[in-house]
Amino acid sequence: MRMHAKGRFVLSSQPAVDVAGLERVVGEVNAALSKGVSPEKAAEGAKLIRFEIRGNEVVFEVESGSAVWATDAVLRAKNALAEVMGRSYRVGVRGTVLDELTVQLERGFDLQRAERELEGVAEVEGRSGVLMVRFTGLTEKELQDRVVERAMRRVRVAAVAEEIVVPATFGTVLRRGVEKPQRVIEDVGQAAEARGWIKRFPGRGQWIYSPPMASLVRSIVQLIIERICVPLGFQEWVFPRLLPMEVFQKLSTYVEHLPEGLFYVCPPPRDPGAFAEFKREYSLRRELRVDLLRGALEDPRYVLDAVQCPPFYQFFSQEYVKLEDLPVKAFDVMGGWTWRNEAGGVEGIVRTNEFMRMEMVFLASPEDALELRDSIIDRTVELVDKELDLEWRVVAGAPFYLSPDEARKRVIDVSTSAKIPTLDVEVYMAYRGERERTDWLEITAATVHRDFYVNAFRIKEVKDRPVWTGCVGHGITRWASAFLARHGFELDEWPKSIREKMRYVPTVPRVVR
Repeated sequence: MRMHAKGRFVLSSQPAVDVAGLERVVGEVNAALSKGVSPEKAAEGAKLIRFEIRGNEVVFEVESGSAVWATDAVLRAKNALAEVMGRSYRVGVRGTVLDELTVQLERGFDLQRAERELEGVAEVEGRSGVLMVRFTGLTEKELQDRVVERAMRRVRVAAVAEEIVVPATFGTVLRRGVEKPQRVIEDVGQAAEARGWIKRFPGRGQWIYSPPMASLVRSIVQLIIERICVPLGFQEWVFPRLLPMEVFQKLSTYVEHLPEGLFYVCPPPRDPGAFAEFKREYSLRRELRVDLLRGALEDPRYVLDAVQCPPFYQFFSQEYVKLEDLPVKAFDVMGGWTWRNEAGGVEGIVRTNEFMRMEMVFLASPEDALELRDSIIDRTVELVDKELDLEWRVVAGAPFYLSPDEARKRVIDVSTSAKIPTLDVEVYMAYRGERERTDWLEITAATVHRDFYVNAFRIKEVKDRPVWTGCVGHGITRWASAFLARHGFELDEWPKSIREKMRYVPTVPRVVR
């Protein structure tokens, strides 16, 4: 990748700079651009190719490669220029205008995708197998907000083949357990509903759990805490589930890929008069006039949490941590339900809009983050296989925000666990179809985010050493469904590990038909 930027720095006044002074300024700016770039990668760094003072403006051009993006180089140049101008000439730098930025890609792109994604954002042209993207009139704020980097990320296709040691697609099976019979070969949700273990709530994808199902869910939670969380040093936290937009905005992958998969919350004003007409209509006609609420409610200010871990990152946002104090390991289940607007319809209690989930999340060094993720997967497999006696497999999983179509387009490296962003534990359920032809049920997803959320939430290490985050989501209602499919609804036939966790013998409330 090559980049070429043309722009101007606006000064507070015209500086009195002689030739020697100009050379000194250029030298200090170029030193800032090359900072952190090793000699062997100098060609991929950034350098000034033009620097002229014209009145109260500095006209510049910058070239760069993949080691330092030209956008970063311009911001570095501005900071270096401000320091030397202020120190030597008592002149400030008022602003930055990037008149033109050209990005040249020779591989890893799709022209049609680039034209579609960047329509109205940048000019796109394909020349002899090279993609040329031209941005104009970029402001300093757009550089700071990394608009160019995000735009280019949207046109990139899957990793180039020669960079991948063992190429594979999401869903590739990495290891699996032995085949096991199942007592329930019908839809588990329907079977549980017929027995009164669950009952439909009027909302889409919502259920009421009666004592037997609630007791099973509670027992599974306790087993996960005792067999996985506590031995690995995780401590219990309680996370909010109502995310303000300022937090949601930092979850860029969800905003860009799956805004339709979330529920939005419109807070009411603390003004009883705003609901006068709504209350009167209900009082007179016993009718809920939803249309009358539109004028009373504010715009969406929150989202219902779909992933559980953002409050953990927010806790450390704008804070400094010390590598020697890490890892920090948390798990949360008491915060309650998780919500997603599921696409493609709901399915019993395995695919719902409102579901029970346990989240494990951690902040650690890169090495510890990978080791933790893999240790959680190993302990999860041991619990699923040995104590719950389920048929399982581990696959290279796709992040939840990627649609199946989008995930199928991507290629990943499965040569080592460290190269795989997400590991999924899946279980077989007979009612879904034959083992080799049907989708297995994902019950746990374990992801290492690298520094994505560290950067998004501006979490800082005191010595600027790298720290990563990771999270593991256990879909408790899915664990319960898989357990019932394997062992049925007779408690006496359940594994001892679950029966020992049940605090009482649960019964289904009786109703007269």
